[in-house]
Amino acid sequence: MIPRTKTLFVILIITALCNFLISSNASAESIWPQFRGPNMNGIAPSQTIPKDFSTNNELIWKIPTPTGHSSPSIWRNKIFITGHNKKHFKFICLNRNTGEVLWEQKRPISKIRIYDHVAGDPSNSTPATNGDIVVFYFDDYGVIATDLNGKLKWEHIVAPISSSFSYGASPIISNDKVFINRDGGIDSSLLCLDLNTGKKIWSAKRPNFIPSFCSPYPMQQGNKNLILTGGSGKLIAYSAINGEEIWSTIGLPSFVCPSPVESNGVVVFGGWTTAHVSGQNRVESVFDEDSNVSEKSKKDPIAFFNQFDADKDQKLSLLEFPASRAKDAFNYIDTNRDGFVIMDEWAPLYTNQPNAPGRNVMLGIATGGTGDITKSNVLWELKKGLPYVASPLIYRNRVYLAAKGGFMTCVELKTGKPFYQKERLGVGGEYYASPIAVGDHLIVCAHRGNVFLIKASKKMEIVHVTNLKEKIYATPAVVDSKIYIRSADHLWSFGE
Repeated sequence: MIPRTKTLFVILIITALCNFLISSNASAESIWPQFRGPNMNGIAPSQTIPKDFSTNNELIWKIPTPTGHSSPSIWRNKIFITGHNKKHFKFICLNRNTGEVLWEQKRPISKIRIYDHVAGDPSNSTPATNGDIVVFYFDDYGVIATDLNGKLKWEHIVAPISSSFSYGASPIISNDKVFINRDGGIDSSLLCLDLNTGKKIWSAKRPNFIPSFCSPYPMQQGNKNLILTGGSGKLIAYSAINGEEIWSTIGLPSFVCPSPVESNGVVVFGGWTTAHVSGQNRVESVFDEDSNVSEKSKKDPIAFFNQFDADKDQKLSLLEFPASRAKDAFNYIDTNRDGFVIMDEWAPLYTNQPNAPGRNVMLGIATGGTGDITKSNVLWELKKGLPYVASPLIYRNRVYLAAKGGFMTCVELKTGKPFYQKERLGVGGEYYASPIAVGDHLIVCAHRGNVFLIKASKKMEIVHVTNLKEKIYATPAVVDSKIYIRSADHLWSFGE
C-alpha cells in the first residue's frame, strides 16, 4: 500500500504536469512571439481561420500605425510593433482584442537616411518576447528591452551597420539569449546577448560579410543548440553556447534576404538576387509584365530612353520611370544623387558585368556533421521560382516558396522534387512578406496589398483573395484563429 503522503505527492505532480500541458497548449495558440511565430517557422499550430475575410467581412478592428515594416509579435492579449516618425523610433504595445494603444515609447533618430531602395526603412526589425521581456531593435540605435508593461529593463547600444538598403533582420530569443545578425558593420558578427541583463555573452566574428536581411534561426541538432545565420554566399551553424562554428555550407547567394528554416533534419535556405544575373536576364528581372516595357527597350538602353523620356531631355526622372523593380531602386541607379538617371548610369544594367561571388539557388541541407558540409550534406538544389525576400516555408514535408512577380513553387522536402513550380498567383510585383501556414491553408501577401489564401497541398489552388488596398511589407501573425496583418498604414485584425 502506498503511503498517503506519497499518494498526495504523486497527485500533486500529476496535477501540476496536466496544468503545465494545458497551459503550454493554450500558449501555443495565443502567442506569436517573434518573426515567423512560436518556432520561427511560419506555422500557426492547431488553428482555423475564416476563409472569406476581407475589408468588409470578418474584420474585427483596423487601426492606424506609424511608418514601419516590422511584423506584429504577440503575447496573449498584447501586440508589439515598431515604427518611426522620422524624428523618433517608436515601440508600441496594443490591446489585441481592441487595437487600443496600451503604451508607447520612443528614442531619438540621430540621422535621417536616404536609402537606395524604396522599401528601405529604419524600423524593419520585428520585436521578440518570451512573455516577460520584450526586445526591440533599431539598427541606428541598438537593442531596447522592456517588460510587458513598457518598463525599461536594459539597453545595448550598437554601432549602426548603415546599409544603403536599410537593416532587415530581426532579433531572435532562444533559451534566455538574444541573437542579432550584425553582418556588414564595423563589428560584422553574430551577436549573442543575455536576455535578462543585455550583457554580451559572445560575438562570432563574420569578417568580409556584406549586409544581409537574414534573421538568425535557432535549431536543435542532437544534444546541441545551434544558431544558423546566412550571408555572403554561406550558411553557418554556430554553437548557441559559445559562438563556435560547427558547420557551414557554401555556394549560396551573396546578398540574401530570406531566413533559413528546418524540419525533420533538413534545413532549407537560399534565394535570389540581381547580383547573380547580368545582361538581358538582369534587365528582364527588373521589369514584369505590368511595366509596359517593350521587348526592344529590354534589349537596348537607347530604346528604353526613347520609350520613357517623355520630355526628351536625355535624362529620366522618378516620375518617368515605369512601375518596376528598377523604379523601386531609383536611388541606387542614380549614382550621383541628382534626382535623374542619365544614360551613363542606366546603360551598365544591360552589360554582362562580372557577377558577385555566389549564385541564385535554394538548397535542402541535411543537418549534422562538422566543417564544410556542402559536398556531403546538400540533398538538393532548386534554381527556379526562388524568392527575393520571402523566407521559405516548410509545411507537411513540403517546401513552399513565394517569388517576386507573383509565382508560387512547392517541392518535396527530402528530395526537392517539384510538385508545382512557378505557378502564377495573378498579381505581380514584390512579395516581401514570408508565407505562413495555418490549418489546411497558406497565407501569402503581395506587396501590392493582395492577400491570398492558398490550399496547402501538392496542387496549386487559390481558395480566396482579398485586397487591403495598401502595400504590405510585414509577415502576418495568427493567434487564437485570428489573422493580424500589418499594411503600410494600418494593422488589421480578422476573425470570427
